[in-house]
Amino acid sequence: YPNLKLTMVEAGTQSIRKMLVDGELDLGVIINENVPDSLNVEHLLTSQMVAVVSPEHPFARQKQVNFDDFFQQEMVMFKTGYFHREFIDRVCSDYQLEPKISFETNLLPMILNIVRHDFAVSALLELVTEHESGVTAVPFATPVYLDIAMAWRKTGYLSLAERTFMDFVKQHCQK
Repeated sequence: YPNLKLTMVEAGTQSIRKMLVDGELDLGVIINENVPDSLNVEHLLTSQMVAVVSPEHPFARQKQVNFDDFFQQEMVMFKTGYFHREFIDRVCSDYQLEPKISFETNLLPMILNIVRHDFAVSALLELVTEHESGVTAVPFATPVYLDIAMAWRKTGYLSLAERTFMDFVKQHCQK
């Protein structure tokens, strides 16, 4: 598809959902929960949410970390609207914990660098950390898995190029 133009938008799940519903995006990758009825979704992959720490952090030597201990740490997080942040907010609410969020950013490389330098810990999908050096992923004692899906409007038209792109993404996610 030599004349195909792709525009990538980096935004949180809530924003992506809204842009899809409003017709601003044709396709989006979202967490497959609380999906509006006006959207179709197709499962891409499931990934575990993990604590992410520097190799020097005490958690790096543990097999798992509980939420009480995790939330006593200084944290770097995505801003509100990203599913990582929704996860943190939901766990805090469920367990009546107060997060110590020292840094907020929408930039994944910045989050990883802050963690690498042991300035703070974070919570990310395990698949994000698999090929990152200088960070250690530690599962939570209460495992949390997220279902990631491709979404598009039920009333929207997907071109052959868009369907081909979806197939490419699905094949890549199955590897």
